[in-house]
Formats: sequence, C-alpha cells, structure tokens
Amino acid sequence: MAVKARLTEKTIALKTPAAGTHVLWRAPVPCKVRAVRAYRVGGTGAAVNAQKISIDPQTGNPVTSNLLPTDLSVATAARWASGALAAAPVLKLAAGDTLTAVVVSVAGSPTDLIVQIDVEQDANT
Repeated sequence: MAVKARLTEKTIALKTPAAGTHVLWRAPVPCKVRAVRAYRVGGTGAAVNAQKISIDPQTGNPVTSNLLPTDLSVATAARWASGALAAAPVLKLAAGDTLTAVVVSVAGSPTDLIVQIDVEQDANT
C-alpha cells in the first residue's frame, strides 16, 4: 500500500557559528533529501554542506557522503541560499543513517547561521 510522501525539515540554528559538524537526525525509516538551505545574519560570508553517515555492511565502518557536490556559499546576509544536490543515490537515506550539517567556514563574525535540510519520508522510498 502506498503512503503519501511527508516532507519535513531538520534545522539547526547556531549563534556565533564556527566551523564544525553538527549531528541533526537519525533516519527512522528510508527517506530522501530534497534540499539543503542556509541563512546567515551578520558577518560577510559562510560556507556550509550536509552529510549522511551510513554504516558499511561489509566492514561495519562509517561512510560519510556529502549531500552537496560543492559547498553552499551563503554570500548574502538575510537571504536564504540553496545548493545543487549530489546524485540521487547519495540523497537516499536508509533507516539508521545519520544526517549532519557542516559549517565549512565563516567570515566576518556572523551572529547567526541556520542550516535547513528538507527530507521526504515515504514508505516507497
């Protein structure tokens, strides 16, 4: 039986952001990433990405994949920026995969940085 797709977002709001990786969510069911967006307040720039962390079934080791093939530049303050997504297989999350937001760099001391990842949950994913 098909289940209607449900779109949700996983968001982190950082005060005085600095470079680093932030765990947002563990996928409870298979799903797909639909968008990665960011918003900056103050400063002169920021670059972000998003990652999924899967467990390799052969080795049991974590495998990290960027969801954007190039880092998303948040060049304009007080405006949402969105990045071109990676190829479709990378965007699929299996149950148990971890979703992270990565602040690659900041410039000019932004006061706030928001990273939002839109996720579609669907039993037929």
